[in-house]
Amino acid sequence: MVSFVIALIGKTNVGKSTLFNQLTKTNHALVSSQPHLTRDRKYGYLQLKKQDIMIIDTAGINTFYNIKENIKKKTFYQTMIAINEANLIFFIIDIHNKITYEDEEMIKMLRKKNKMIFLLLNKIDKIHNYKWKINEYYYLGIKNIIPISAKNKQGINTLLKKYLNSWIYTYATNMPSLVYKKKEKTINISIVGKTNVGKSTLLNILSNQNRVITCNIPGTTRDSITMPIFFQGKKYLFVDTAGIKKTSAKSINNLFNMQTFQTIMKTHISLFVIDALENISHQDLNILNIIINSGNALVILINKSENLSLQDKKKIKEYLLLKNTLIKFIHIHFISALYNYGIKQIFKFIDEAYIYSKKIMKTAQLTEIMKNAIRHYPPIFNTKKKIKFKYAHPGGYNPPVIVLHGKHLSLITNMYKRYLLNFFQKSLQLKGTPIKIVLVKNINTYKK
Repeated sequence: MVSFVIALIGKTNVGKSTLFNQLTKTNHALVSSQPHLTRDRKYGYLQLKKQDIMIIDTAGINTFYNIKENIKKKTFYQTMIAINEANLIFFIIDIHNKITYEDEEMIKMLRKKNKMIFLLLNKIDKIHNYKWKINEYYYLGIKNIIPISAKNKQGINTLLKKYLNSWIYTYATNMPSLVYKKKEKTINISIVGKTNVGKSTLLNILSNQNRVITCNIPGTTRDSITMPIFFQGKKYLFVDTAGIKKTSAKSINNLFNMQTFQTIMKTHISLFVIDALENISHQDLNILNIIINSGNALVILINKSENLSLQDKKKIKEYLLLKNTLIKFIHIHFISALYNYGIKQIFKFIDEAYIYSKKIMKTAQLTEIMKNAIRHYPPIFNTKKKIKFKYAHPGGYNPPVIVLHGKHLSLITNMYKRYLLNFFQKSLQLKGTPIKIVLVKNINTYKK
């Protein structure tokens, strides 16, 4: 059970996301020299002395004062939520820069909220004799000042073993515990789609809070945002990914695309969001293929569909099926994240897809289906070598894997393999999940 929450606070580009990755031993927070990369709050976990500690990465605080842009106001709101959730603040400063008015005002605000503060002086690897610089920060009245290099892990052990362990021991009896259990069985879901299709609005409505910044500027979500959600006694872990764009290899958006693809591979189910107000593009179809090829269970959500007629919905379904026959058993669900239309049913489709993706199959059942498929439509071959199927057995789940054994199976065409996929999918009635077929050549152990 998580008993402590630490928020990483500081100006842009002081190393908060790098420290987040080091503490959580992940690369979930995007790291770049470009300012304002982090906009939403991001959650991760650190285990110290058998204590589960939640770490929250936040946006840069130099966007907080005299702000006029709507997106900066929403960013500020996200960081304030993180501060309110936290028991302890890691206030991070680039040791090369002087304390600013914004830093001082933020520290004053944290004191008013009775937050314990550790002042972390980051990037000491780039400065000689950094110890004398520490004296410049004592006037702030913060007792715990710790020099570190998040990039090179310098000072991290001291931070954890000396300072954080001591704080946990001192304050453990006074810390309110959270209800979130890290190791509880969870369904992991990625929300995927192009930019500005409503992924963040969907996550906000699913979680009943303004967890993710939303506005009509494409690319508002910069990296993957994780949100645990409880619904009807079950726990789900949703990951709102950055919108997938066509980018050059040097573009900062290429970082977001890469992390989105990695997130798809790490989750059980993908919610693929399409904008009903736009024509389905080649990019949409490419994303759909990526999800199917990943093996993830899948639910297709057509967002902004509150004004679509039944005929419009039918046309969208028919077009998607025409472009990819493998989605015949995938739910295509029409929603409006903005107006909370069709949202509750999403959990039903997630549960169904997850159950079918882990369905236990038996060798006898799969072998019988294989024989029926061959009887219905035998494979055509143009060589003297005859294709001969022996038997089928399960080879894994999430996605369900079916292993077919036989002779000369390498001669099977892609068209016939697609036929087998569709036949197994129809016979097994596996809704919401793709299946994979593996062809294995029988080896004669007696042949020398």
